Amino acid sequence: MPGSDRDAHGCMASAGYSWCPRTVQCERPWELAEEHGFDITEEAYQAFCQQGD
Repeated sequence: MPGSDRDAHGCMASAGYSWCPRTVQCERPWELAEEHGFDITEEAYQAFCQQGD
């Protein structure tokens, strides 16, 4: 069923969203990378989102 892939935070993986503790919201990694100037990689996204935990 569409939209049934939401995680515990309500982020929809099929739409490219995952939870980012730093921004306290669902984010698309590539959009966040463009906005904040880090590489578009899973490692860079995780490093960015874990800062400030």
